[in-house]
Amino acid sequence: MPAPHTETRSAHWLLLVLLIGCAGDPLPPAEHAAAPADFLQPAVDDLRPFADLGGRVHLVDQLGNAALLGDISDRTSLLFFGYTYCPDFCPTTLSRLVRVKELLGVGADSVAITFVSVDPQRDLPEVLRTYLDYFPVAVRGLTGSTSAIDSAVAAYRAEYRLGTPNERGAYAVDHSTSIYLLDTLGRVRHVFSHDAMPEHIVDVLRLLWYSQIDEFERLVDDDPLIAARDLGTYGCSILGAQTDDGYRIWGARAARDSSRANDRSLQPTYEYGLDR
Repeated sequence: MPAPHTETRSAHWLLLVLLIGCAGDPLPPAEHAAAPADFLQPAVDDLRPFADLGGRVHLVDQLGNAALLGDISDRTSLLFFGYTYCPDFCPTTLSRLVRVKELLGVGADSVAITFVSVDPQRDLPEVLRTYLDYFPVAVRGLTGSTSAIDSAVAAYRAEYRLGTPNERGAYAVDHSTSIYLLDTLGRVRHVFSHDAMPEHIVDVLRLLWYSQIDEFERLVDDDPLIAARDLGTYGCSILGAQTDDGYRIWGARAARDSSRANDRSLQPTYEYGLDR
């Protein structure tokens, strides 16, 4: 049998090299895919799903459509509780999660961000939509009746407490600041503290994607760090006497470009008495 032509074999190898070179960065692996050889596992003790944390709750999204919190999805989700009038924690967390998306690069579409309001009286769907539109990534905003929000808060062992209204009717809301990592089945797999670095969040996301399937669930008491501490309550406050009737969104777009830090289009001010 004649040997293959050297020129033909060389051409095939050249074509293969060109195809690999043009492929670009690969998409992130689906959950439970094999980890690459250079993957560095973050210091996370357990990513088994919690049996007693999280759940499905019927709410409403920022478009006014019915939505199911904790539902099955084709994407991993990062979830936190807050409210649009929050002067500090909520915009900071959203900016932090914007950075997570940036670090993921082409993998950003594999992660959804979910913002659940604990101030349904003011955070109507249209208010949520206006607020979230100021951020450079898609965020799913959820609100609903007080009883529905209470059910969601209880399911995730979160907390919130309405402050005393001032003479203008403005009030702050103390609320849990933890960030929950949900898998595609809507199960809580990890709980980040409010000050978790974006790089750490990205590492844990990738660890979840590379993990083998584990059907065994765990309880909150199985995780000493979560069982021993409050899931994170932060006392939100109004930003000083000069801004007691509003707040500013310190978004990631302004943070990335200090020359635009005073651009009011990136840092809109709302009145607490805003009626939409």
